[in-house]
Amino acid sequence: MTPTKQDIIQGSYFMREMYLCLDVGGTQIKAAAVDREGNLKGELHYFPAKAKESREALLNHFADIIEKVRIPGTRTCGIHLAFPGPFDYERGICLLRGLDKYDELYNVDLRREIADRVQMPPDLVRFLNDAAAFALGEMRFGRAKGAKRALFVCMGTGCGSSFGVDGELAPRGTAGVPESGYIYDAPFLDGCIDDYLSRRGLLSLTQKQMGMALDGKALAERVQDGDERARECYLSFGRRIRDALMPFLKGFCPEILCFGGQITRSGSLFLAPVEEYGRKAGIQVAVTEDTSVRTLQGLTRI
Repeated sequence: MTPTKQDIIQGSYFMREMYLCLDVGGTQIKAAAVDREGNLKGELHYFPAKAKESREALLNHFADIIEKVRIPGTRTCGIHLAFPGPFDYERGICLLRGLDKYDELYNVDLRREIADRVQMPPDLVRFLNDAAAFALGEMRFGRAKGAKRALFVCMGTGCGSSFGVDGELAPRGTAGVPESGYIYDAPFLDGCIDDYLSRRGLLSLTQKQMGMALDGKALAERVQDGDERARECYLSFGRRIRDALMPFLKGFCPEILCFGGQITRSGSLFLAPVEEYGRKAGIQVAVTEDTSVRTLQGLTRI
């Protein structure tokens, strides 16, 4: 594209283009400026989510974060946010309600509100499911690069998921992929997958097996101290993961199963049952070291 006279006068044509990317979680928001090749420029910033604050406070918080990660001397080519569902990603409207996070943003047009606050065109503000962004980042820059079929599972406050085919998100109607594209609401045991493959699922399991509710970090510390009950509890968690994912592993037949999320930082303590099944089924099992980096990289692809 040939620069206009105005472009040259303003110097904008020669500016480096950056995406300002936010990974919006329930407890923390991670953000960075990312170039078109997926390289994080500057540092990865961490901000409190403030997920229970008022509508105005949250909107201003997002705008402040965007301004803080903007790099002087660069041109913003997109403001992209990874958001948990339910969410109307195409229209930029938050549909979260009753989940103890971002309730005040229910039915808010975040695209318009954010664009107005940072004085950018609304079409530059885009949204994607957080697990889908993670999947795109892994398929472009991570362990799933080159895989024909890949399944991605993120375990934290809930269970996010995404399916990939030939480096892109699996299109609707792909064999073995739920109609919604997600697995969190699939029936499992006495509830759904989200009830078990999540922080609250681990808390419930430890309460039942150990008589006390322990999160992943606390349970891992007990394993490292030689607590055999804690070790067995973590393996029970791993067997639950294997059993919950089994229908999708058999139906979708991925070459690789990629795990991300806060809980999988201790994956070496509980993923043995999943890895054993993977060896028999010819499925590689991988754990992403930094889910947020992959998610931010994936946001450059929307």
